[in-house]
Amino acid sequence: MTKNFKGLTESEVIASRERNGSNTLEREKSKGIFIKFLENLSDPIIRVLMIAVLLEIIFTLGRCNWLEVGGIIAAVIIATAVSTVSEHGSERAFLKMREESENARATVIREGNAADVPVSDIVVGDLLAVSAGQTVAADGVIIYGKISVDQSALNGESREVRKQPSGRTEGGLDSENSVFRGAIVTGGEAVIRVTSVGKETYYGMVARDIQAQTRESPLKRRLSELAKSISKLGYLMAAIVGISYLFFTVIHENGYDPILIGKMLRSGREMIGILTHALTLMITVVVVAVPEGLPMMITVVLSANMKRMLNDSVMVKKLVGIETAGSMNLLFTDKTGTLTEGHPSVERIITASGSYKSLAALGCEPYALRWLGISAKEGVSSVSGIGGNSTDRAFSEFFRDAETEAIAIASRVEFSSERKFSSLELLTGESLIKGAPDILLGSCVYALDKNGKKLAFDKERIMREYRSAAMTGERVIAVIMRDGNGDSIFISLVVMKDKLRRDAKRSVERLRAAGIQTVMITGDGRETASAIATECGILKGGYGKIITHGELERMSDAEIKAILPELRVIARALPTDKSRLVRIAQEADLVVGMTGDGINDAPALKLADVGFAMGSGTDIAKGAGDIIILNNSLSAICSTVLYGRTIFKSIRKFISFQLMMNLVACGVSLIGQFIGVENPITIIQMLWINIIMDTLGGLAFAGEAPLEYYMMEPPKARNEKILSRDMLNQIFITGGYTLLLCIAFLRIDFFSSLFRPSPDSACFLTGFYCLFIFSGIFNCFNARSERMSLFSNICKNRGFLAIMLLIATIQIVMIYFGGEIFRSVPLSFRELLNVILLSISVIPFDMVRRIAKKLS
Repeated sequence: MTKNFKGLTESEVIASRERNGSNTLEREKSKGIFIKFLENLSDPIIRVLMIAVLLEIIFTLGRCNWLEVGGIIAAVIIATAVSTVSEHGSERAFLKMREESENARATVIREGNAADVPVSDIVVGDLLAVSAGQTVAADGVIIYGKISVDQSALNGESREVRKQPSGRTEGGLDSENSVFRGAIVTGGEAVIRVTSVGKETYYGMVARDIQAQTRESPLKRRLSELAKSISKLGYLMAAIVGISYLFFTVIHENGYDPILIGKMLRSGREMIGILTHALTLMITVVVVAVPEGLPMMITVVLSANMKRMLNDSVMVKKLVGIETAGSMNLLFTDKTGTLTEGHPSVERIITASGSYKSLAALGCEPYALRWLGISAKEGVSSVSGIGGNSTDRAFSEFFRDAETEAIAIASRVEFSSERKFSSLELLTGESLIKGAPDILLGSCVYALDKNGKKLAFDKERIMREYRSAAMTGERVIAVIMRDGNGDSIFISLVVMKDKLRRDAKRSVERLRAAGIQTVMITGDGRETASAIATECGILKGGYGKIITHGELERMSDAEIKAILPELRVIARALPTDKSRLVRIAQEADLVVGMTGDGINDAPALKLADVGFAMGSGTDIAKGAGDIIILNNSLSAICSTVLYGRTIFKSIRKFISFQLMMNLVACGVSLIGQFIGVENPITIIQMLWINIIMDTLGGLAFAGEAPLEYYMMEPPKARNEKILSRDMLNQIFITGGYTLLLCIAFLRIDFFSSLFRPSPDSACFLTGFYCLFIFSGIFNCFNARSERMSLFSNICKNRGFLAIMLLIATIQIVMIYFGGEIFRSVPLSFRELLNVILLSISVIPFDMVRRIAKKLS
């Protein structure tokens, strides 16, 4: 094939590369790990923390507690670093997958010789030699040979297209002589003159179009709202603490005497000291109010679940995509390969005389067998033996052992989604036409009997057979012949079945139970699409709308938005329908998921809130998606939804716990000064509490197991706030009780009598430190469980028990070995037991709260 072609010289290759560029695709600029680290610092909660720390440093003129500041900065850096490394590792895994495909090689003709070169080395003007089984590596025109190509990855049409030299100059995927990067050669051999490489190819232009950023994820939006709420609450509490301190110091301690008050106000240095201390207290309250452990916890829970999900054949490219999947309330899914196995097979052949389930049975109709054999074998290249689309391959496989004579073909018309049929014109004068029954059967006048003679066509019976098959989800193609007189003669219906995946029906039911509307997008006709959607449960009880591409095209965006809640199937769909549907659904404020595998699917995958790229799909589709479904299964998408919901619940549980702790800490700081206890908890103690309760507490909640009953709950609205009514109820009531317990402990003499006398009340204050820690541990159990039983499903998160035990052990060690640094002295067994018994009271209190809430 190559001996008559010269091709480019080495100098021409270099010149072409300088002039037109190399055959590499334009990618989204890969950000270095340091740039990603800086971007992740823009997390809303992290911003609030950093602003609070900065204010503390500025307004205390550098006299802040550097241990506390250092602890917060360390927590921020660790959380951001873990998030950055996790996403970077996931991206590297994906890039490795893509590099493996880009390392492919191609055959070019240069200086009269065939050379095997990397795909990236191809230049404009090169002569590219292709044969069956290869993927076209650049756009170009055929100058020699004939090939059949599968362009489904480019245009979504799973039909083989014939390509050959032609004098026509029209472009586009339907051009007779043009081939495009990403198309698969299914038969024949050809030499292609390369006209476009890299980003200028059709493939490259799609890759460039998907670089745009998508809208903010639901989690980031919710965290931004939470950061605003916490900031406002922190500022309010800081103002109350500052004003209260000034009132207590300036007015109360001066016995409300106007003369003494005036004298203090006029004392410059003393008043500056008081104002500075008040400002320090206010900033401390703001810092304490922010759950600084939250960024770390979110990072840990996303990263940990990302690794678990690989076991369920799910590769996560963007960590936030997991939680977004949990918030999804609308999923657009392909049919082939996701709901069905993607490998249709011929179930039966229906002729004018009967129905046959095997080639041997069809042998009693030799004339029908002859024409069907010719039609089937011309649908797949005899050179490759593997070519054609899945329908053609199934048709060919059925007739593989049929003995048919070689027959000369005068011309052919390829299938297109507009025509919905293909045809072969034979040199003997007949034409064989294969395509959609609703298009072809109307023209038939005759049919063939068993002896090959024409008889009147019983259209009514054949249409009944067609509708019956289509209504059960079977794919039906009609084969007809036009004789030399121009009469259309019915040969047969070929009935095929692409069986549902075993998990499809259950997966659709799980999604429905989870409140997620599933819409099937398929190129099949209305009847077949309806039958498959009914079989897998998307259409249930006669409810749901089916519309075709034509109907969709005629509808305005407002009309589509109106029927969106009832929409279940898009039949005869084109790739352009996907992006439009995603955009309209997002305008309705829905959280939209989209599956896809082709180059043409990439824009919709990128636009969707969460794009599920199939593992068998193209590199561009995988690049555009947020999550890669390695086994192409809808059940893996269900698993992703479950993990997403588990993550969001874990985040909420941790926030409930953190805000309860912060409420107690702020309350004790505020009220302590009015009851004569200026520092009930020291700065070092508070820093230690933050380290063990935030970091270890975050790890404890990060291990929560995905529970199936989460899939029975409705999805969260995109604008739903993280702080729910139930959470606020627990934070303020149980947190309020914990605060009152702490204040009562400090104020009521009975509690101080439980401890032996010691200098500076060290034993009593150590007991208070333990009360604060242990009540926090028991509130972890309160925050963790949504059910009446605190130990519900606890065995599925054994790490939680281990971490709570670790925190308790660390605290006990601090009591006995903390010394002056932690302002602690050893407690007797009885004293420690008393503190623990007081602390555990938060559990029955919260139980009463739950019961009261349930009864109300």
